[in-house]
Amino acid sequence: MNITSIFLVAAAIGLAFLALTHPKGSLAKRLGARPALKTIEYRRRSGTQTDLLLEIPDFASIIGFAVFAGESLENALRIAVTRSSGFFSQEFAVLINKVDHGSVLGVELEKLAVESQSEHVRELASKLALASTNGSAVSDLISDFVESSIQELRALLLERAGKNETKMMIPLVFVILPITVMFAVYPSLTLIQNSFL
Repeated sequence: MNITSIFLVAAAIGLAFLALTHPKGSLAKRLGARPALKTIEYRRRSGTQTDLLLEIPDFASIIGFAVFAGESLENALRIAVTRSSGFFSQEFAVLINKVDHGSVLGVELEKLAVESQSEHVRELASKLALASTNGSAVSDLISDFVESSIQELRALLLERAGKNETKMMIPLVFVILPITVMFAVYPSLTLIQNSFL
C-alpha cells in the first residue's frame, strides 16, 4: 500500500466521521441520529429569548420617545403597540384592549407583571406600573431597561459565537488539516520512496 492510498483512506475516514456526526448530514438522518429532546427545547427557548431581546430596544424606545414628546403612558403604549410587531406588542395589545373596556392601566400593568410568562415582559410591566403609581420618570426607567436588555443580548450572542467557533474546528481538524499535511509531506515521501527503488 503506497502513501497515496493511505492518505485517501484517512481522508475517507475523516469525511465519514463528519457525515455521521453532523446532525444535518444525510447519513445522520438515515441512521436516525437526532438531537435529544432537551437540546431541541433549549434551542427553541434560546431562539425565543433572542427574538425577545431583539424586540425590546425598539418597543421600549418607542414608549420612551412618546413619553419624552409629551404623551401620557397610556398613549405611549398605544403608539408602541401600533408601530411594532412581535411578542411584546401582542402582550401589551391585550393590556390596551382591557384598558379600553374599562380597566385601570396601573392595575393591568401590575397584573401583567405577575401573570406574564416572559421575564422581560414582567420586568417592563413592573417598571411601568411603578412609574405610573409613583410618578417616576418613565424615560429614565425605559433607558435603563433597554441598556440592560442590550447587555443581555450581547452576552447571549457572544455565547453562541463561542459554541459556533468550536463546531467550526471539526472540519478543520478532520478535512483541511490532513490535506495540508499531505501537500507538505507527500513530495518528500515520494522522493524517499523513489530513492529506495
